[in-house]
Amino acid sequence: MGDTNGHRPGGRASAGRGAASAAVRSGMEAQLLELVGDVCGLLDIAELRVGLLDALHRVLPSRFVSLNDIGPGPRDVVALVRPDSTPELFERWARHAHENPLLAHYQRTLEGRAMRFSDVCTAEQLHSLALYREVYEPMGVEYQMAFTLPAGSQRVLAIALSRGDRDYSDRERDFADRARPFLIQAYLNALAYGAARAGGDGAGIDGAGAGSAEALLLEPLLAAGLTRREAQSLRLVALGRSNQHIAQALGISHRTVGKHLERSFRKLGVGDRSSAAGRAWELARSVPPGQRE
Repeated sequence: MGDTNGHRPGGRASAGRGAASAAVRSGMEAQLLELVGDVCGLLDIAELRVGLLDALHRVLPSRFVSLNDIGPGPRDVVALVRPDSTPELFERWARHAHENPLLAHYQRTLEGRAMRFSDVCTAEQLHSLALYREVYEPMGVEYQMAFTLPAGSQRVLAIALSRGDRDYSDRERDFADRARPFLIQAYLNALAYGAARAGGDGAGIDGAGAGSAEALLLEPLLAAGLTRREAQSLRLVALGRSNQHIAQALGISHRTVGKHLERSFRKLGVGDRSSAAGRAWELARSVPPGQRE
């Protein structure tokens, strides 16, 4: 029943919750734009690594933010953490890093989307690890969220955010997933820029130029059952392009891009852009080196 003014009970409360939800969404959109703006102009790879850590810490406040930039060679690894940890803790981490439940999940699934400790293990399972007892507990870390930025089949940048007071929320995890395609593109741009400055031809992704990187994505998508236009559209999503940019690049309408992506998502069994981009890179990593263009 309505009240004497014809309003439903709780109507004002519902409107208030709706306004609050809209304000939260607006705030997250502003944070996403801020994050993209902070990193998109960082073309030097060393500057990008540091700038990315600082930008993520601002939009997803954490006790520690770390990254591992892993290249094709056994020595092509750069590890950074903010704030700095002690050499002793770093040595312990290196000894037990393979126990990390998020790393184990990634190695098992090759899923690069943002995942939390609480998504893949219980608190009891985490606390039973030597990694927790010797590294995370002394650091005051109880919660962690991690995701990857792939750049071909042999290079990936892995990012981990850690806290001690509260878990990362679903909204924060979704925010990381929404930001991920833009961060992938910033990473690819920095690698290509570094190769160009070194006198190469835009190499940086498995030793290939930017054109080869796009071909690396295209052929596996075609093999997965996508039409050429669907594969071309999804390839550009995996490289961080917006629908508007895809439409301009392919000479088709914004609406047609949406249709191509809708069918692509269905064929790949995914529901959003971040998942689709992750799946595209997974398929690219599955191509044997001798079969790449």
